[in-house]
Amino acid sequence: MDHKIDRRSLLALGVATVAGGGSPAVAQNAWPDQRISLLVGFAAGGYADSVARIIGQKLSERLKQTVVVQNMEGAGGNTAGRQVSVSPANGYTVLVTTTGLAINETLYKEKGFKADALTAIAMPVTAPESLTSNPKSDIKTLADAVREAKEGRVFLGTPGIGSGSHIAAEYFFKVLAKHDVKHIPFPGGSPAKQGLLSGDVNVLAATATTGIIPSIVSGEISGLAVASSERDPAIPAIPTFAELGFPDFLASSWVGFFAPSATPRPILERLNSAINEALNDADVRSKFSSLGTLLVSRSLDESQVFFKDEITRWAKMVQATGLSM
Repeated sequence: MDHKIDRRSLLALGVATVAGGGSPAVAQNAWPDQRISLLVGFAAGGYADSVARIIGQKLSERLKQTVVVQNMEGAGGNTAGRQVSVSPANGYTVLVTTTGLAINETLYKEKGFKADALTAIAMPVTAPESLTSNPKSDIKTLADAVREAKEGRVFLGTPGIGSGSHIAAEYFFKVLAKHDVKHIPFPGGSPAKQGLLSGDVNVLAATATTGIIPSIVSGEISGLAVASSERDPAIPAIPTFAELGFPDFLASSWVGFFAPSATPRPILERLNSAINEALNDADVRSKFSSLGTLLVSRSLDESQVFFKDEITRWAKMVQATGLSM
């Protein structure tokens, strides 16, 4: 009997060998031999989409394979997350999503999949959450915001219910500062900033990216604090929450790359390496600088530990604020 093994079967055999503890050489040499899809959980032109397109171009160059970006928005990134979680674990479908993946694990009662169905490949882009105010208001510092909250005079604008900015700010005021605020959700970051400038709200919770950094630098809005361990180099005059007496308050908005959890480690390692190499590209660094984001090179293991820690961090904030969707 003539037993023939075609190329696709050989590739599957190589991947299975790796998964079973055999030599990684077969899978590494065979992959990638077809296009790679980056499935973005949000609309074109947004934060995650921009990251996917900038890094995707460099991935294509380094892996010598076509990389396409596809957008599948919906349910705060859950639609795309669910799709990738049930995709073949072969490295050809990669999820590009935001902090929402960690937040939604606790925030949503039912989202159709669990975070452990996905594994982090790389977590290369981040930006801290921040609080800002209208310079025409009485709130000039974080202490002023806490005082006004105590008097029931803080109207908090956010990019939307359940966003990282919303949850982080609610946690700060309700749990750390121990004062409630009046939450005014807007349909996105830009409308929320306009609400601050028009006086509809007097405090804005937002991710410190190009949406607000230029306005802070110009003095159009006042930066109160950033929720990072160190000051943001783009706005170095703005103190951290830790400097102002809240040392354990850290919250950032990141973009990460994820694959189905059963994806062979050699493939994950190649993707992680290619993404980290892209971060050293001068063109890539220039584009991310213009977005106001920070680049972080993490190994595969470091990325996976970071993601698990983020699920825990955001679960604490979600549960403490009593938010649920």
